[in-house]
Amino acid sequence: MYPHLAFLPTVLVLALGCTLPDDPAHADPDFDTLSGTARAVDPDTLEFGFRRIDLWGADALERFQKCLVNGQSTACGAEAWQVTTNLLVATPITCEVRGKNRYHRNMAVCRNANGVDIGQSLIARGMAVARRDEMPEYGATEDSARQSRSGAWAGEFIDPLQWRRGERLPEHEIEIRRWQRDE
Repeated sequence: MYPHLAFLPTVLVLALGCTLPDDPAHADPDFDTLSGTARAVDPDTLEFGFRRIDLWGADALERFQKCLVNGQSTACGAEAWQVTTNLLVATPITCEVRGKNRYHRNMAVCRNANGVDIGQSLIARGMAVARRDEMPEYGATEDSARQSRSGAWAGEFIDPLQWRRGERLPEHEIEIRRWQRDE
């Protein structure tokens, strides 16, 4: 009705010396437990409203990561995201915070209402690698997935940590050419 007043709430907040809510990626207090409905931002990042949690001990394939299985490029990262999304259907999700990552985001072991450990389930399905320094018990789960050639273990893939740093399988590298103008 009065579009010229749309900015007024922001002006009042600033004028009164109030602060706007923290960035949604800020972590919760140390060693806290979260419970409720969550959504998958990435295969190993869950969001409870504006609170984000990364899975402790499981480093999942990145959402846009590709793998090679039987010589064919597959969207294994998208598959990992779908597995996480399916595991989140059984709510509430309960996450027990174990530490923080380099982004100061809490890392937690998360279970759905059926008691399924989401990180361990991703590892068992070959959609994540175990970070044995964080969760040594996930190592046996990864070994089993590797032996049975589950998920990405059925072919070739780049470790998610290396993938985030820009490493790609040769089949997935993109050559960037510079255009040069003739003078």
